[in-house]
Amino acid sequence: MKTHMHIYTLCAAAALTSCIDRFEPAGADASLAGILVVEGTIAEGITAITLSRSKGMDAEWTAGPAVDGAALYVACDDGSTSAPSAYRGDGLYEIETGLLDSGKQYRLHIALDGEEYESTYLAPLFTPVIDSIAWLKRGQGEPVYITVSTHDDDDRPPYYRWTYEEDWEFKSELYSAAGLVTTIDGVDYYRIYDLQTSNNVYYCWGTGGSAGFILGSSDRLSSNVISHRKLIEIEPSDEKLSILYRVSVTQQQIRKEAYDYFMNLQKNVTQTGSIFSHIPAETEGNIRCLTRPDIPVVGYVEVSTVARAERFFPEPTGLYEPPLSQCPFQIVHRMEKGAYSSIYDFTQAQGQGPEPYMAVGEALSYGPVQCLDCTSRGTKNKPAAWPTDHL
Repeated sequence: MKTHMHIYTLCAAAALTSCIDRFEPAGADASLAGILVVEGTIAEGITAITLSRSKGMDAEWTAGPAVDGAALYVACDDGSTSAPSAYRGDGLYEIETGLLDSGKQYRLHIALDGEEYESTYLAPLFTPVIDSIAWLKRGQGEPVYITVSTHDDDDRPPYYRWTYEEDWEFKSELYSAAGLVTTIDGVDYYRIYDLQTSNNVYYCWGTGGSAGFILGSSDRLSSNVISHRKLIEIEPSDEKLSILYRVSVTQQQIRKEAYDYFMNLQKNVTQTGSIFSHIPAETEGNIRCLTRPDIPVVGYVEVSTVARAERFFPEPTGLYEPPLSQCPFQIVHRMEKGAYSSIYDFTQAQGQGPEPYMAVGEALSYGPVQCLDCTSRGTKNKPAAWPTDHL
C-alpha cells in the first residue's frame, strides 16, 4: 500500500483532525497517554500490522508516534507459529503468514518493552470477490461517485470494510517552454523543456487514498448483496478526472464484532474527537496485555482474506467538467524577472553548452505557476503500469 492508515490514534483518525473539537475528560491525560494502538488484519500471504502510541489529551491533535522495537508473529491454535515479523519503518511490521486454513484459528502475538500482548483466536473469513467498481453521476454539475459492489452467500457475515488507493494523470493548462536553473553573476540560465522526456512540467501525476473507515452491511437486506456502496466523491471540476484516473480497491469481510468496533470508533471520532468516549463498554477491541491485564490496548485484529480490484476511468467517459480559465489572459512579456516564475515562451536564447541556456533580449514570456507548472500540485513520479506513453 502506498499509504498506511494510522486510524486508531487516541485523538482521532489523522484525516479527520481538521473537524475535531477539543475533548478533555477530567484526569484522563495521564492514563490515556502512551497506550499501544494496533491496526491490521491477519491475512493470507503477508500480514501488515501498524503499531503506534496514543497521545495525552492535552497534546496536539495528530497521529501518535510510531512504535519500533517490537517482535510480532502469528500463532495458530495447532501450536504452530509464523516466522518473526520484519520491521519496515513508520510503525509498520510485516509477517509472512502463507495460506489460512478454514479449520484452524489464528491470533497475533506482540512482544514490546517487556510486555506480551495477544489478540483473540479467530477462524479466517474468506472474502468474496469484488463484483464491480463503477461510477455514478446524477447530471451536469453533480459530483462523481466511485462505488463498489459485491455479494456472498446468505449464511456468510454481511459485514464489509474497504480501503482504496487512487492515482491520476493531469497536465498544466499551458505548456511551459523553459525553467530557471541558476543565476550566475546576475545572468539567468534556463533549461529548455522537452515533451519527449521527463524534462517537462506539463504532464504530472497525483496520488491519494482512504484515510478513515469505509464500512458496509447487508444485514437488513433480503440477500447478502452490497450494491454501489459509495467509496469516493469527486467534484466534476477536479482535474483527477481530466485525463486518466485509476482506483485500486481492497475489500475485507469482517465479523459483526469488528463492524461494531469500527462503527463506534467512527462515531466517537465524529462526535467527541476521541475514540475513548465509550471504551471499554462499546468500543472494546480484541487485544489484551497478558503480562499486565490492567494495561489498556486499542485495536481489533481481524482474520480475513482480502479481495482486490482496480479500474481506470479515462476522460472520454464525460465525467470531467473543466472550470473556466483565465490562464491565457495572464501571460506577460518582459525581460526582467517578476512575480511570475514560470516561462511560457523562450524563442530567443543563446546556448551555453547543451544546457542550461542564457536568455537574450526580449526572450521571455511569463505566466502564473499554477497555469504552467504541474509540479505545483503533483509530481513527475509516473505510477507503475500506467498505460500512457509520455513522461
